[in-house]
Amino acid sequence: MRSDWESLSTMAIPLKHITALNGIAAILADMLPYSGAYDRQGQVTTRSIARDLAIEGFWEKTSKTPGLAKLMERILEQRREVFEDFILLSVKGGLRYRERKGKPVSRSEIETLNGLIMEVGFKFPELWNEGFLAALEAGLGGRARENLAAEKQAEKIKLGRTATIRSDLDKLITEFYALLTAEDRQAAGFTFEKVLNRLFSLSGLDPRGPFKVTGEQIDGSFELDHEIYLVEAKWEKAPVNEAPLLVFRGKIESKSHVTRGVFISLNGITDEAERAITKGKQPIFFTMDGYDLSVAMQGHLGLTDLLRRKLRKMAEEGRIRYSAKEILETMRR
Repeated sequence: MRSDWESLSTMAIPLKHITALNGIAAILADMLPYSGAYDRQGQVTTRSIARDLAIEGFWEKTSKTPGLAKLMERILEQRREVFEDFILLSVKGGLRYRERKGKPVSRSEIETLNGLIMEVGFKFPELWNEGFLAALEAGLGGRARENLAAEKQAEKIKLGRTATIRSDLDKLITEFYALLTAEDRQAAGFTFEKVLNRLFSLSGLDPRGPFKVTGEQIDGSFELDHEIYLVEAKWEKAPVNEAPLLVFRGKIESKSHVTRGVFISLNGITDEAERAITKGKQPIFFTMDGYDLSVAMQGHLGLTDLLRRKLRKMAEEGRIRYSAKEILETMRR
């Protein structure tokens, strides 16, 4: 007679579940060896799975399908919590085994298996995943062809996008150079606003626009590497002195402590302005000039790469002025 503890630690299996287990066993029996080369390293069998799940005692040497059914019956009676692992490991091992045998597991087999598993009172989402089932339906060769076609399509789209961006940048630089000789400086400032906005957009910087324009001053922001940068641009014929830089510093400091900035001056800033803005204070913005913008538009150095290099120079050396010319010369060494 069994003890009360032994009675509590097992669960009787209804007859309808035994019928479903027989069906599951028939499917799994066609997926994996039952015992096979047990001692061979890497060989997945029903017995090796039972060993890995610490239920090898449930496995017995007998015919494959009845043995599988009995093994699962014992699992449900005594170790119900490992039933899912047993099924999933069997299917995963079966996928590899059947592929090597040149008889891939079909979608219909897994769908039948899913239905039988539900008869036993379980449902394993991993086996119901539509992507997994669709891949089985396509087969190995079909999946390979689909993957290749998808990769070719992605590359085609990427090349097309690259060509479009290059074409747009060529148009931008033509507009930008035309601004240099424009007589109406205010109108040029408004056009410069649009050029900057499009340049930031083409570079994936998600600019906030339209930029606010006061006279020839352009304000805005963009996002680079999950950080927000305020932008101020000056359309001046001469290098900018320290006054506008101090004003810009104040705007940044009035925002979040993590806010940084980029001050764009067509003809750069004076040496005195650079010394004044960095003396005794931690730099929180760096500068760009017309040459920097032209390099980015021409594709000699992408805008995002240029911005990152300027940011690193500011962080490491406290420099707010680091020309694209100097960067390109460093890259050629």
